[in-house]
Amino acid sequence: MKKQLLLGSALLAAISVYPQNGRIKASPSGMKDMSKIIAARFATESIEVTPTPNAKQVNPVQNPNVEPEQSSSAVSMPPSTINWKPICGSINIVGMLVSQSQPLNYNDELNAVSFIHRKSLSYTAYPAIPANAQSGVIVAEITSNWGNTWDSTVIWADATNWGRYPQGGIYNPVGNTNISNAYVVGMGPVTPPAAGWVGNWAASRQLNAFTNTLSTTPNAQQYLASNLASYAPNTGPFAFGRYGFSATDDGVVRSMGWIMDDPSALTGMRGLSVVKGSFNAGAFNWTNDSIVPAVILKQDGTRNIFTQMSNMAWNESGTVGYVMVMGAASGATGSNKGAFQPIIYKTTNSGTSWAQLPGIDFNSAAMAPLLDHISSISSNTALAIPFFNDADMVVDANNKLHIGATFKTGFSNHVDSLAFSGQFTVSINPGENYSWPHTPGQHPYLYDFIGDGTAAWTVKTIDSLSTEEAGVAAGDDGVNDNPWAATGSAGSKTDNVDSRIQLGRTPDGQYVTFSFSESDTNFTNGGRKYNSLPNVKTRLMRVAGLSPYEVSPTEINATKVAVGTGTNNPSVSSRGTLHYLSPKTGSATISTVGTTTNVDVYTPMTVTNSNPLDPILNNTTWYQTGKLSYVFLPINGVAENSQNSASSSVIYPNPASNNAVLAIDLKDNSSVDVNVMNALGQVVKTTKANAQTGSNQINIDLNGLSTGIYIVNVKVGNATSTKKLIVQ
Repeated sequence: MKKQLLLGSALLAAISVYPQNGRIKASPSGMKDMSKIIAARFATESIEVTPTPNAKQVNPVQNPNVEPEQSSSAVSMPPSTINWKPICGSINIVGMLVSQSQPLNYNDELNAVSFIHRKSLSYTAYPAIPANAQSGVIVAEITSNWGNTWDSTVIWADATNWGRYPQGGIYNPVGNTNISNAYVVGMGPVTPPAAGWVGNWAASRQLNAFTNTLSTTPNAQQYLASNLASYAPNTGPFAFGRYGFSATDDGVVRSMGWIMDDPSALTGMRGLSVVKGSFNAGAFNWTNDSIVPAVILKQDGTRNIFTQMSNMAWNESGTVGYVMVMGAASGATGSNKGAFQPIIYKTTNSGTSWAQLPGIDFNSAAMAPLLDHISSISSNTALAIPFFNDADMVVDANNKLHIGATFKTGFSNHVDSLAFSGQFTVSINPGENYSWPHTPGQHPYLYDFIGDGTAAWTVKTIDSLSTEEAGVAAGDDGVNDNPWAATGSAGSKTDNVDSRIQLGRTPDGQYVTFSFSESDTNFTNGGRKYNSLPNVKTRLMRVAGLSPYEVSPTEINATKVAVGTGTNNPSVSSRGTLHYLSPKTGSATISTVGTTTNVDVYTPMTVTNSNPLDPILNNTTWYQTGKLSYVFLPINGVAENSQNSASSSVIYPNPASNNAVLAIDLKDNSSVDVNVMNALGQVVKTTKANAQTGSNQINIDLNGLSTGIYIVNVKVGNATSTKKLIVQ
């Protein structure tokens, strides 16, 4: 059975939303201190440059006969044109570990995509620098034809300050339409030969020449030490400028880093520094503002804040921006008292001032259905605390923030244990622990939290995931299912192959793309729930329309390509590690076919891997050159009446197998009746649910149905709607 057929069974959210379903939640069997794991992962740097001896090749690139994904029939999928091409290499994968970095960026004014990376083993930068400094050379790749051809240019090389964790994009002077007059800009942390973290690199270069010789323009390369006196007194040390890079229409580029007591020792996390780059005579002047949230303190006085999971997003004009950091906000109680929950700041004046927004209120009735998908804390069976596991963000056409995220079970509400998440045993893999029990209703769900501070946050369910990240250290749960080779004397692995959620919006902000990584458990070792065969999936949300924030029923497997939707590449199929999605995609091309709407979006996306999968082997970055195509189904009612109305209802996945989901928005609490009828009009399946005001997802059981076309009748009060459903 293929993965697309499993999507229906993966999306068992709705049946578990309602308390009357009688499902008993799993109890945690243990706990895990995520603060140590995240700190180790996000601040490591390998200096090894030789392959690991025991690494093995997987899916050799010279093999042209790897079977494409058959899971979704061509007639049910719109005609995407997925195609992966190699564009560059890097000396190791460490610089791409942070999914909140933005090395991949699309500039719609110039129709150009940039990708910033550390150089490959074969790349030589001039003037020459010592051999041990070569790993710190930063290179920019540029394409103006959606990745069919690329040019490269070096932007940073320094003998004593080695570039790490690169990100960046294209600065385009206001009114310019010629890429030769634009500049590529990048930023990231630096480490010296003696190791440790001492500051940041900032680099820029005009795109009128592509060369491996450094620019001689004054201030084209700038080293920003973490303790520079020029920083404002309330800012504190600024470190790890590797988050949320953007270039907006106001002619400003921005990055973000940490404020901490000792960057080299990675201690004393305080807050975030928003770094602003203003163009000046061929280079950039850098200034910054500090954001230091009030958070719950541990008993020893240290702060429950985790800047390693932070991000920043802006609207197209650069007037409205948001900053997010994970922490336990001061005064939080109940289900909101978690160290890994979003603390959000907003500006409406291009960053002149920032204000903290009310957080997502998990104590509210509106969020209660989400808590049904996680377990309670260890000391109180009536209290569940979301523990955000992965997140990304963009700003839409209405200047609202979208936080795409998964969350798991928080283990405790004690101030010293807020960074501990629950662990569960799974029958399919005894002896190892998971972050979810992976039972119906209790596995990872990808949510979109939408808000701007003017009203309560709303939430949409985007998809569900079958797998979770694997371990990295010897003895960790799932480490043997981690596809990357181990390195060093300790036998640790560099990447945990997490879901790596990424969000991107169209230039007008009317469509939001969500991407994530997961594995098909039909093919994992013994059906285990670790992301050992990662493929990148995408979903699309429409912001406006009769049904605002509607999610297309189309799920695209962008790396294991379905028949009729592009070219399958064995070098990325089931090897979709370390993927990035540009925070800005191409514009949407919209067409109507019959009663359905097709939306095509060119979606800049990369995957980085090596063959074999060795973190210190020179790797390859692959770029997706084609369009991704989605279908939006017509809104047929359920018709509005005086008692109730539904602004939208859609069934997905379609085609489906075993289970499908009815997504429906209601103005009032109401009962929903769902009848599935065969071609003879006979009712073959019936589902009843007591739905609530707002967004609902109702499970439709399809077990035992033969392959074919069925009619689904949805009744809400006196209003009805019929939809076609394909079972395969």
